[in-house]
Amino acid sequence: MTNELFELARRRRSCRRYSGEKIPDEIVDEILKVALLAPSSWGGHPIEFVVVRDKDMIKKIARCKRMGAGPLSQADVAIVVMANTAGLELWIEDAAVASTYILLAAEQFDVGACWIHIRNRAGQHLSADKEIRQLLGVPDNFSVLNVVALGGKGENKSARAEKDLPFKNIHREKFNL
Repeated sequence: MTNELFELARRRRSCRRYSGEKIPDEIVDEILKVALLAPSSWGGHPIEFVVVRDKDMIKKIARCKRMGAGPLSQADVAIVVMANTAGLELWIEDAAVASTYILLAAEQFDVGACWIHIRNRAGQHLSADKEIRQLLGVPDNFSVLNVVALGGKGENKSARAEKDLPFKNIHREKFNL
């Protein structure tokens, strides 16, 4: 039996170094179409994306996070993933699923991708979330979960092997130690 999604997921690895190759707009658009298909609570599709291609702006976004945004400053594209949080209980889960779809779609097109955490992370002066929202003109009723960095793969990581999966983490019928 062929499991194409398993094969895609096993090849997907976080890419933290980029080649400098420009990702065509058409591929970015295809990745975003996949993200828009992500399921959301009550089918409301509350997740919004700001796609940033300007290198100076990408570097400014990276500097909004005190630590851990190094891969972003090398990226060709930054996708800021956020939601209008007014009255939304499950926005974090919805944004996480949409971000995962972005990561898988990027791999489908052989584009390097890395999730950069933003929510509850320190910025230079305020929270990373608030600094990014101010930089991009995002209203205060929105929150940023993460930024996905995209770029040509500047590193080669081998696919995960099925034999190395933590099958011990799967429990059937009840939790077993």
